[in-house]
Order: sequence, then C-alpha cells, then structure tokens
Amino acid sequence: MFRRSLAVLAAAGVALAAQVALPQAAQAGAYGCAGSLVGTWKVPLKDALNGRTYYRSDIKLYYNAANGWNCAVLAKRPGLPRYGERTPLWIEMYNSRWAEDNWKNNYDQDQGKFKYYAGPVKVYGKNLCLSIRVRHADHGPGGKTSYNGGRNLTGVACR
Repeated sequence: MFRRSLAVLAAAGVALAAQVALPQAAQAGAYGCAGSLVGTWKVPLKDALNGRTYYRSDIKLYYNAANGWNCAVLAKRPGLPRYGERTPLWIEMYNSRWAEDNWKNNYDQDQGKFKYYAGPVKVYGKNLCLSIRVRHADHGPGGKTSYNGGRNLTGVACR
C-alpha cells in the first residue's frame, strides 16, 4: 500500500514538473485571442511638458494557423502609470483585401476608455498582409486627455 502511494505521488510530481518545465502556450488565448503571439511593437507617447518619448503600451498580434485569423490588442504595460486607470485607447486592424464596401472579415476596430487593453480586434489573414493603427491617450497639461501616442504598422505578418 505504501509503495503504491509513493508511486502515485511520484507520478503526480513528474506530471507537475513537466507542466512547469515545458514551454507553456501562455500567449495562446491571451486577451481573448486564440493562436500564437507573432509580434509585439512598442507604442511611443510624447510627454506634453518636456517632449520626451516614453512607452506605456504595446501592440500584440496573434495568429491562429488552424483557421487563418489574426487577433490584435493594444495592451498597457503593467506597473506603469495609468495601468488599471481608464484612459482612451483605440486600435484598428485591416487586411490587404479591405475596402470601404467590403468590411466583413477584413476590418475590425475597438475604441473607448480602458483600464488594461483595447481589443481584441480580429481579421482574416491567411495569404494576406495586415495594417494596424493605434492611438494611446494620456493626461496632458491641466488634466486634459490628449492622444499623444500612436503607431501605424503596414505590411505586417504577410503570410
């Protein structure tokens, strides 16, 4: 009985160690996105008072090879000012087939005041290039909100 208990405990320990030691798909499912993280880009903001550039958010792009869909978010960086505070964020993503009269599966956007991230936005991306545009606001002089940060990416993740 004792040996059997030890064998069960040892097997459980090996299984737990394997879960810890093996690379986890930690990115899969992050922010409501399925698939693998394929790129991260810093979003620069300009300080309205001194003109210096700083970074408080990142664009994160995921790709699901099983179905050909891309998913992106504009995520604030944990531990920095305004993380967990509602500030205006905006993200849009479109593929190379996007046209004003053909938005289905080719264009998505999200905007509002968010504590942690904007998105997810999702577009079909198999055999297509993507464009992603984001804006990140911060508090400017006098406490006014100012879209003083952003980034435009074109020709991204062409598959």
